[in-house]
Amino acid sequence: MRPSPTPRSAPLALLVLALGPGCGDPDGGGREAKAKHVLLVTVDTLRADHLATYGGRPSVSPAIDALAAEGTLFERCHAPTGMTLASMTAMFTSKWPDETGVRSNLHRLRDEEWTLAERLKDAGFRCRGFTANGVLQPDKSGIDQGFDAHRRIEDEPWLTHLASKMLVEEFGNDPERRDFLWVHYMDPHQPYQRREPWATRFDPSYDGPFDAEEETLQRIFVDKVELTPRDVQHVEAVYDSQIRRVDQFVRSILSALEKSGHAEETLVVFSADHGEDLYDHNRYFYHANSIYGSVTHVPLVFRQPGRVPAGARVDDLVELIDVMPTILAWLGLDPTAGDWKSHPRGTDLGPAMTSGAAVGKDFAFAQIAFHVYAIRSPGWFYVENPRGYMPRSIPKEGEYVIAERELYDLGGDPDEQTNVLAEHPDVADKLAKALRAWKDDLISVDATEQDLTDEDRARLEALGYLGGGEDDGE
Repeated sequence: MRPSPTPRSAPLALLVLALGPGCGDPDGGGREAKAKHVLLVTVDTLRADHLATYGGRPSVSPAIDALAAEGTLFERCHAPTGMTLASMTAMFTSKWPDETGVRSNLHRLRDEEWTLAERLKDAGFRCRGFTANGVLQPDKSGIDQGFDAHRRIEDEPWLTHLASKMLVEEFGNDPERRDFLWVHYMDPHQPYQRREPWATRFDPSYDGPFDAEEETLQRIFVDKVELTPRDVQHVEAVYDSQIRRVDQFVRSILSALEKSGHAEETLVVFSADHGEDLYDHNRYFYHANSIYGSVTHVPLVFRQPGRVPAGARVDDLVELIDVMPTILAWLGLDPTAGDWKSHPRGTDLGPAMTSGAAVGKDFAFAQIAFHVYAIRSPGWFYVENPRGYMPRSIPKEGEYVIAERELYDLGGDPDEQTNVLAEHPDVADKLAKALRAWKDDLISVDATEQDLTDEDRARLEALGYLGGGEDDGE
């Protein structure tokens, strides 16, 4: 819901975080619109470094790699959490989970929030969405605010067909309207499924004792089973086969956009809600329990022929909360419209794409519920868990241990394996101070619980999103 404009008597810290100069009217005033339409494609549980363009398996993501080569790729984009709904609401509101109240997949985005789709609808856009993940369920999650039509379709080939049909037949066909389409895929989310022929092609010779079945991976986590690198590679091949399948869907969506005749006037944005641990920490394969870079590091690509520089790669630290203000500014709209409480927390990445300007972001932040918080700088990663919280999702008895304080030197330890807190207490203290300043500046709100049926809860439990520990589901 769009806030009523009021005087912007925001605290200084909020004004500093608000986007750049200019306070134009809600429809953008004299801002230049670089694109007429926008297509947002997000993939669930897509770990950035498993895409070939980010250094992953060479043949796993040809369509996504081609998209990145045609646009600008951000090397170090981070999600705020490993929960789909919390992460996507952060993207759509440009606020952190504490500020939306959506800290887990059991919460609902409040009507008071002013989302990307609502802002675009206010500016005359038709807003449509197709999502495969059940936690993005319309009318329950609140993520559908502002959409003229939003459908949850678990059958991803059918979702792709319908979205492609809409692109070819309707997208950009009304000269009086502008279009926003969001497509969200579920693969490569758990439970992992062998997608052939790619699973065999990626790993044709494994003869070890482990498979990628849910029961097997749960036992590995609960019993802390030690795997060899070859065992992990086998599971990763199954995970990658799911990426390869989704890559075909992305190819179809982009092909439909080309057929629509509106590709050159459409900003394409590609990203993910979060990544996947894949045995990197606590012998855990999934995401909801983790706060590390394996889960927060996500791909981010922008493409528009003739507008977004092709083949460019930006190494600056960025966050998913930067997506919304970047889209709005690129479309000629004012991200700082409305009262100061609705101002985006993120940064417009457009100047970094078009002129090579520094993003200027010193830190990226992450959290698990309201217990575990983390701050990331270009060279360090610091975690605070003062209450000794034990994140728990499925399986409920598994232990995901996070120390009270952790510090990682990303220069020598990019996979965040060795806690060097004792060796660098001064660095940890400086990051702790910056983390406290960020938390003090948050306008935190209470969570609004979703009205879930038994069927809804069963679906969430199957996806590993209902916990067995403190603050169930968080």
